[in-house]
Amino acid sequence: MGIFKTNLQIINKFLKHFQPLFSKKQFVAFSFFIYAMFKEYRRYSIKALSDKSNLSYQKIQYFFSESSWSPEDINHSCLDIIQSQRTTASSPNGVMVIDDTGNPKPFAKYTEGVKYQYCGPLKREERCNVVVFSAFSSSSKKFPINFKFYKPEEEFTFGKDDVNFKSKLALAKDLIIDALNHKIKFRSIVFDAWYGNSSELLEFTHFTHNLTFITELYSSRNVLFYHPAMRKHLFLRVDELVKLVQQFYPHKLKPVKINGHDGKERLHWTYSFNATLKGCSVPVKVVIMFGKWNDEDDKDVHVFITNNTRMSYHSVVSTYLLRWGIEQIFRELKDTFGFDQYQVRHQKQIERYWSLCLVAWTLVYWLKQNAYLHKIVQPDTPLSSFNDYKKAVDSLLTFSSQSILSKNKDLRESYFPIRSRRFIASCLKAA
Repeated sequence: MGIFKTNLQIINKFLKHFQPLFSKKQFVAFSFFIYAMFKEYRRYSIKALSDKSNLSYQKIQYFFSESSWSPEDINHSCLDIIQSQRTTASSPNGVMVIDDTGNPKPFAKYTEGVKYQYCGPLKREERCNVVVFSAFSSSSKKFPINFKFYKPEEEFTFGKDDVNFKSKLALAKDLIIDALNHKIKFRSIVFDAWYGNSSELLEFTHFTHNLTFITELYSSRNVLFYHPAMRKHLFLRVDELVKLVQQFYPHKLKPVKINGHDGKERLHWTYSFNATLKGCSVPVKVVIMFGKWNDEDDKDVHVFITNNTRMSYHSVVSTYLLRWGIEQIFRELKDTFGFDQYQVRHQKQIERYWSLCLVAWTLVYWLKQNAYLHKIVQPDTPLSSFNDYKKAVDSLLTFSSQSILSKNKDLRESYFPIRSRRFIASCLKAA
């Protein structure tokens, strides 16, 4: 069932925030595009989306490729909507997470940014686009802050020395500055081990912006540690350091109970100390955690660091766990709104598609956090997941479209090439 001149007040109220960014014709195309993202598809494409609305393929193609509107402005408007309400806004008890995700494109030979590189969702190298994300995450809220398109150095004339090239680490810095400019509230920045492996990024966070960070360490990272057998301080690999703690300090391990992102409470044993990293001038607290995050975790030991040397070992571990909020956002964007299923080739078009996915995601977040559908839709089970909300909005769109078609003869006949007046009359009578 397509979308026909649908007029849902609650959704129009949300979309109206974006009206100043478009001309009248652009705003109509934008609105129908967002409406269309709540329909079900086997595969997302401009053609599929246009088939679900009463806008032609040519009009949506023009809106997508040729019209003048900025994905950056769209992202900032999403953020303004989120930050304007207490129920959705950031708060000091949350963290900012920096991470990237890959969008597999194994058969895309001419798509900008596609390269054979590490793809996080597949946990291996594959031809993919990579986008660097920043997100807010707390125990009750999570939302994207912004994203940056990563373009590999091979696509620049002078490679990594090209003035326009930006590494993923440089994009991460831009995202931190962007979040501070938008006055996002958070108590720490959380990186995974890949970003935490950069001393430059850690020093940028600590010295340039005076922000607290928490990150995991690779087993190959060197940490200053007192060797109990040799009786002197040495820079030791993390995996060697862990063995020494197990051998000489098992009596100093402290228990910590953590609720994992799978909802299960697990008992872990920790050992912490203050130290420095080789090649990094930031003083850090090291926390070694023995035990898996969950049943699917392939690591028995996790080692974290923070530049807040007074933070308790429990706070370090529990705060780092908030990093999973960005993984949930990635999953919702991809599974619910086809973030990785775009059928366009150029960076400009890809960024526009991603920004429209963020609008649809933000709409669901706005509805969910404010319980706006509570009195409109009453399903058998309470709405909880993003997919639940997508189906609920889809049901509203379908109902509204059917009502409009039943009342509008010209629109009905243009969509359904049915000649039999008797059949149409019988259907209308039954309705």
